[in-house]
Amino acid sequence: MPHKLTKYTPFFDYCIGALDGTHIQVIVKAAEREAYTNRHGYTSQNVVATCDFDMRFTYVGSGTEGSAHDMRVLKMAWEDPNFPHPPPGLFN
Repeated sequence: MPHKLTKYTPFFDYCIGALDGTHIQVIVKAAEREAYTNRHGYTSQNVVATCDFDMRFTYVGSGTEGSAHDMRVLKMAWEDPNFPHPPPGLFN
């Protein structure tokens, strides 16, 4: 754990970073427009990213349709072998 987080122990013990998602506006073919139209009415990709405590990206998952629910995007990222996971056996 980074030194600057030791004051938050035990709450951030074993924390490996932060995760967030966003929508990136895209232009798609007319046949795909409905799937990529998000709840705000514009076409986008739903993107999820993680970073470590030095603010370096450790994972970016993109390409999911803008209409996809955030949980579906997170599940797809979780199943990606490149997604950063906690050490084996720690939380299962």
